[in-house]
Amino acid sequence: MAAIAAVLAQYSEGIITQVTHPTTGLPVKKSWLPTVKEVHDACEEAMAPAIRQQQRERQVAELMADREAIEAQRGQVRPTLDEMKAKYGPDWGLDLDPGKADRTTFKALSWDEIAAGYSADPSLIARLTAKDEV
Repeated sequence: MAAIAAVLAQYSEGIITQVTHPTTGLPVKKSWLPTVKEVHDACEEAMAPAIRQQQRERQVAELMADREAIEAQRGQVRPTLDEMKAKYGPDWGLDLDPGKADRTTFKALSWDEIAAGYSADPSLIARLTAKDEV
């Protein structure tokens, strides 16, 4: 009995209450008197959510500190919307006027044109079929 009391003394009052509660704790899960190991394992299991929450909070704090450090290294402040429009124009550099007549179009070569190009210069085929030398 003294060993169980010593194990329970290592944990907070909330954990002790959770583990020893007569309707939700060890008394309904194990035969009474539980072993020292069962009490220890139950206390650790009850503490697990709080430990995970602390780890999450620490990771978030580290990520936020890293983000602030990166922003400080950049030494730049993000430009405002007005600054972006002044730099890139109101359409952000995109050509949004479909009525422009000076648009150039790209037409892919046909298979016949490709074959004629390779037939005219056999060195092109040799380059394509040569094994890469490392």
